[in-house]
Amino acid sequence: LKPDSDYTFLEDAEKEQSTLLQQGEKAAEIKANKFPVEIFPSLFQELINECNKSLNFPTDYTGTAIIVAVFTAIGKSAKLKVKNSWHEFAAFYFGIIGNAGANKSHPLDLAFKPFEDIDRAIIKNFEQEFEKYEAYQALNKKDKESQSKPDKPILKKTILHNFTPEILHQRLTDNERGCAVVSEELATWLEGMNNYSKGDQTSGYLSIWSNKATSIDRVSKAVPLWLPQPFLNIIGALQIRVLQRLFPTKKTDNGFLQRFLLALVEGAEKQPINDFEIDENLLIKYSTWIKNYRSASPIYIDPETGKPKPKLYYWSHEAKVYFYKWQKKNTDEVNKNADTLKGEILSKFDIHFCRLSLVLQIMFDYSTNEISLKAVEGAEKLCTYFQRNAMKVLQILESGNPSASLPQNKIVFYNSLPDHFTTGEANAIGGPLNFNTKAVQRFINDESLFNWIAQGQYSKKEKIKLS
Repeated sequence: LKPDSDYTFLEDAEKEQSTLLQQGEKAAEIKANKFPVEIFPSLFQELINECNKSLNFPTDYTGTAIIVAVFTAIGKSAKLKVKNSWHEFAAFYFGIIGNAGANKSHPLDLAFKPFEDIDRAIIKNFEQEFEKYEAYQALNKKDKESQSKPDKPILKKTILHNFTPEILHQRLTDNERGCAVVSEELATWLEGMNNYSKGDQTSGYLSIWSNKATSIDRVSKAVPLWLPQPFLNIIGALQIRVLQRLFPTKKTDNGFLQRFLLALVEGAEKQPINDFEIDENLLIKYSTWIKNYRSASPIYIDPETGKPKPKLYYWSHEAKVYFYKWQKKNTDEVNKNADTLKGEILSKFDIHFCRLSLVLQIMFDYSTNEISLKAVEGAEKLCTYFQRNAMKVLQILESGNPSASLPQNKIVFYNSLPDHFTTGEANAIGGPLNFNTKAVQRFINDESLFNWIAQGQYSKKEKIKLS
């Protein structure tokens, strides 16, 4: 037998080796899910990397914020013809997630600075025009007859921070290009979403994400607000610890979470200030690109339908083949995960891929109307990145309670099963609840909910209480 000290030495060595292996695996995982800065044109690459070097902004956050800012500049000026009856605008809902102090909100300020300048000029001009309008309204009848009547000015503001649902719909009506919600505290915005209404506003945001026509009827207005094709981007910062509270089952059953793309940086910490200064020329070039695109891509409205007449983009032959191949792989993954939140999330990526392809093509070259192979290759890398983050968030949501992401029918099914059951018993219980044998088998194979005991025999890991 060896002395105790030798055993202690061996145990410490094994622990150290295990720790090193875990650190290596974690580093490899982080590298595999690194934000793909290399897919962007040089201007955007340089800006993302410069912000990381000089301001300690994680590339994930800056890259994501810039994508949404470019989406906002595009608005309804361009759309992709996926197929004859399938067209996509570049509208997205984004969340950037990390720990406190991890520089989540500052990249938003930087990416949307050009719109702050644009909105400031628009508001100043609106104030002047509104003063003229009110001055005319205050005139007596005789004086009005001697002057030309000014039109009532319309405020075409782009960026929204604090607003009521009615103001949101008014802004979307007035701004034919579209709007963006930019929130440094997305949790506060999500929790306050229904403060101004007794009903759930979530369904309205689901329709807006799909650019579906909608009308808003209010007692205070004789004429409804008509939104033939609403366009809205949403981006905001979230802390990891609030995810389970923000996305309970009712927020996943209705498809709200499934529409979000998430940039998650695990373990990101507040960094000390360094002595590197950001290249101001990059910020000027970025702002110029945003403003130049808007000037070169005005919005034309069809007077009969009220809908915009955007520039139409098409797949190149190579891009179409690439997209179809990717879409088949994604479809296989969706089918493997049928009746799960994972499958529902993955099913939205067909649309994400198309919209990301459109924005990347415009970032590369908007003088053409053809989606290049380079654009779809970049879209695939972004989809891979956001899919991995979605699965990480799904793990977080399910970590406290494996049922957190289950739809209501599966919770009912789970509660109807005894603590120990056979496959036959599960089929007998699942049948009246509209679960066929394949759906039953997929469900009871979920290792987060059930233990496999022996052939055809299972037990539940915990009892889910219906709320």
